[in-house]
Amino acid sequence: MHRYHSNSCISLLALLLAASTASCVASEGAAQEDGIEAAESDVDSSSDKAGDEASDEGVAEDTVAAAETEETAESDEAESALSSPRTETVRLVPAQGHTGTQRVNFAIPLAPGELFEESMIRVVHAGRDLPVARRGLARHADNSLRSVQIQVEVPVPGETELSVIVGERSKAGALSLVPVQQTLVDANGTLGPRVYALLSPQRLAKSGVMGTIAPESESAGSPYDGWAKVCDYGKHDVDAFLPKKGDPAVWLYDRGTTFYRGHARRGDVETLRTAYAETALYRATLSGSGKNLQIGIPKKANDPKYHYSQNLAIHYLLTGDDRFREAAEDVADRMASIWNPRYKGKDTGLWTERHAGFFLLDMTYAMMVSDDRSAHFQELADNAVDAYLDVQATYPRGYGNSSARCFAHHAGAHGEDYGYFGCSPWMSAILADGLDLYATERGGQREQQVHASIVQLGRAIAREGMDRSGKPYYFMGEGGTGRGEEDPDNEHWGEAAYVMAMAYHYSHDASLANAVGGLVAKLKQHGRAPHMRSFNWQCRSAVATPAYMR
Repeated sequence: MHRYHSNSCISLLALLLAASTASCVASEGAAQEDGIEAAESDVDSSSDKAGDEASDEGVAEDTVAAAETEETAESDEAESALSSPRTETVRLVPAQGHTGTQRVNFAIPLAPGELFEESMIRVVHAGRDLPVARRGLARHADNSLRSVQIQVEVPVPGETELSVIVGERSKAGALSLVPVQQTLVDANGTLGPRVYALLSPQRLAKSGVMGTIAPESESAGSPYDGWAKVCDYGKHDVDAFLPKKGDPAVWLYDRGTTFYRGHARRGDVETLRTAYAETALYRATLSGSGKNLQIGIPKKANDPKYHYSQNLAIHYLLTGDDRFREAAEDVADRMASIWNPRYKGKDTGLWTERHAGFFLLDMTYAMMVSDDRSAHFQELADNAVDAYLDVQATYPRGYGNSSARCFAHHAGAHGEDYGYFGCSPWMSAILADGLDLYATERGGQREQQVHASIVQLGRAIAREGMDRSGKPYYFMGEGGTGRGEEDPDNEHWGEAAYVMAMAYHYSHDASLANAVGGLVAKLKQHGRAPHMRSFNWQCRSAVATPAYMR
């Protein structure tokens, strides 16, 4: 059991203050969000040409200590068995009508340093070793495996379990891999696999495949369990999505990733079913390749905020379906051709933290899974981070505080007419997502730079990003102006808490823990997700807040 930061007076006082000052008014309206969606949509079409200027162009987390090995072990076994063999229970749930002996396909994501050789995977069912097909999918910076695709033939009369031993050789024969399509209900995967393979939330969290996240069970009954109320995965699942898919708004914020992260928190079949189906549906809308890729979301082929590689890369690392790896690369190529991460201080064009975040996530995830162009996507990610750090250090001009700075840009470049420089506390969560993942992947000096940037961002939001009642602004002024746009709704508590929790994680600044405590208390009291788009943004990033407050 992890302990969350609730150190005596600081967090208790924060929660008490939050409870006493929280607003009791909840507004159903989403007019302000609709305004920026409309404004951005108008600006998108005029900014595509400018976006063409975009270039075409590990440190191990909780690295497992070296295990004791037999002096007579073969060299590849000694290299691979960096940890004591560990058994993972994988629950198999057949889709309707697909019982009996099945070829089951899934992949085990791995933490940096955990395993170097895919042959060191053993699968047991009902006490019997199964012949197994294995394939390494990608590698971490230390050359350890990022994930291993597994296929077995197994009787599935109903729900059953496999034991997957990571770090041991199989005691049975080998299978040959078959195309993943042969294990699916339909070739595209939009109806899911014939048999779902459910990994534990602990395995998914430890691997880092979905970024930093913690199982929902760890925060149950704590001040950080407010997302259990806000994030109703059943209400907003694929069955609810399909009748609305003609509306571009319901695709926003990358629903595949939202549900894959939900699955990492819960480990249940329903979140996996939606994540699988909607990621497959997103890929199925794609046509063309590289810069000529077209997404099939109605009227959004040139809109950067609908271009997502993250869900596709996660899907690849959990299934081994190469089509999704290639699609992740294509979406990243297309994103690089339609949006420029550089901001020149203007009040025109289009530069928001949402675009910046999705751009960086696209490049970083493509870098993580690419089989032949990782260096290309790394260069694009490096250039984007350089551009973002320059924004943070530069604007508004004349502002000299180096300890508390957001990614300030003119409201006009945000699609708003507020007339001053500032940033969005809630959209900053998406950029923080990308920055934190990038830092983990790049390591070294880059990691230190980006962590310092995240701390500055969190402190800026804590200092200038909330109104007198403690509610986050919809758009906040930067530079000590005291300006901010009031948020009429109760749908953005979590994003500001998330950014500040991340900043606390890298600084241990008690004032940030205090601010997070106040916001999560209000989320728990007032948080709501009245429509699908609201669910998407609230349950995509901010659900990882507890992981940073351990």
